[in-house]
Amino acid sequence: MLHERLGFDWRAAALGALGVLVLFAAPLHRIDLLGIGFLLAAAGAIWDPRAGALLIGATLPFFFFGRTLVGPLAGTPPGLMLILTWAGALVQAARRRIVLRWPRTPYDGALALFLVAALLSLLVTEYPLLSARELRALIFEPVLFLWLLFAMRGSARLALTGFFSAAVCTALIACVQIALGTGGTEAEGVRRAQAWYPSPNHLALMLGRAWPFVLAAALTRSRLLWIPAAILAAGIVLTFSTGGWLGVGAATVLVVAVLTRRTLAMRFGAAAAATLVIVSGLAIAGVLPERLNPLRQTGGFRLDLWVSSVQMIRDHLFFGVGLDNFVYLYQQEYLREGAAAEPNLSHPHNWLLHFWVELGLLGVVAFGWLQVRFWRFARYTRRTWPVAGALGAMADFLVHGFIDNSYFLVDLAFVFWLLLALLAQGCQEEGETERQ
Repeated sequence: MLHERLGFDWRAAALGALGVLVLFAAPLHRIDLLGIGFLLAAAGAIWDPRAGALLIGATLPFFFFGRTLVGPLAGTPPGLMLILTWAGALVQAARRRIVLRWPRTPYDGALALFLVAALLSLLVTEYPLLSARELRALIFEPVLFLWLLFAMRGSARLALTGFFSAAVCTALIACVQIALGTGGTEAEGVRRAQAWYPSPNHLALMLGRAWPFVLAAALTRSRLLWIPAAILAAGIVLTFSTGGWLGVGAATVLVVAVLTRRTLAMRFGAAAAATLVIVSGLAIAGVLPERLNPLRQTGGFRLDLWVSSVQMIRDHLFFGVGLDNFVYLYQQEYLREGAAAEPNLSHPHNWLLHFWVELGLLGVVAFGWLQVRFWRFARYTRRTWPVAGALGAMADFLVHGFIDNSYFLVDLAFVFWLLLALLAQGCQEEGETERQ
């Protein structure tokens, strides 16, 4: 265990960031630039592995700029920085003659079950290369990230700082694109922000995970933090994602409840409910654009999708259909007439159904076990801003993920394990403080 606090050096972070930029921006035929980028990124991570942890978080919104190689060998910026940071931690441990032990976490039982479920899903997949790629990118790498956060003390806060800083930058770019009319997607009477994400909804998923942390920091630390909070809020609003708004609303109420008086949280909740009533009334009156209409005809489509997913689960109850196999079986066997307009959906748009079809019954049990452990830690942890942010982000996960994706994207998967680490380490630090 790297119990020593490795000194954080911004020069190492700058060197690593430059390396990642060169490596993933250079053309594939420029082997010289690719090599230079790799060496710079490796040098930064080995110089200071804590800088590597910062860069893992900072590169999460940019995972789409990964390199497509062969099958499961496709690489992403956070995946590369994860491997290099582990290498840097091992080098530092050897130099300091620290005896490394496998990092133990409070989630080990549930984590073992989660990994077993993922491995068993390979036995039933019809597309093994796709499943192997997802196993690496969405299961193994995020779990290695969790182990890194427990092996290298202080790295969770740095990864968090990198993540929400990059999220604010992404939100700013999305807002500028909308203001200049150079980006976004026209849909149902509005232009929706999406930055470089493939869809506005995915951008809203990522920003929704970052919002509770920025809000919690603004409420408890410097007033200047309301500036990035406002940028992030504007980005979320401009996605026009109904699920994103609902998730952020739930996260906001929970963060305020954790950090301030409960009566203030009740006022937030009442204001949110009143807003929903007003918007629904305007929708009935035909005043709102179609995208802002909560009564628009998407409920039936989603219900058809859920019914198809339930039928798929009934036919593959114990092991699911395998990682990244949903869309193919959905198109071939389970597509209902009411959802025929969108036959290429890659997931069930519900976290319970999604975990079940991807990882089977064991995966659902493992996920439930992780949730129980997470929320139990919330009872015994001091209400710091990272803890409040983690609770709010998990609320966003559950609310937004109830009608959209939740875990099975690179940025969302890494952030999920980051939330678990922040809560558990907050509880451990509280216990250490009490013993002192």
